[in-house]
Amino acid sequence: MKDKMIVKGYKGIMDLDLSSFDPKFHEELVLQHNKEIEDYKREQNERPPKLRYENAIVNAMNIIALDRKALEKMRIEKDKLQKQKDEQLYDIFKRIQDQKQHM
Repeated sequence: MKDKMIVKGYKGIMDLDLSSFDPKFHEELVLQHNKEIEDYKREQNERPPKLRYENAIVNAMNIIALDRKALEKMRIEKDKLQKQKDEQLYDIFKRIQDQKQHM
């Protein structure tokens, strides 16, 4: 039932949730929503390609996603190096303990 109350948006236009509106206004709200989407499409086509949503916002979102991937890769590498250091320190500690026991 909830999905029937959501009218999909389009790129820069968010979805329309009809659940908080009186059902007698639904038809009018959906028409207005669709008009806004058509206006948005027309406005985007009038803009230079560089300033269109898909070339500005979507591109920025892609850059953010790539940055997150790079940060995750760096974090994994840092964790791996830390684990290697910890293992080396543990080995040194263990050798020192073994030497003390043999004295």
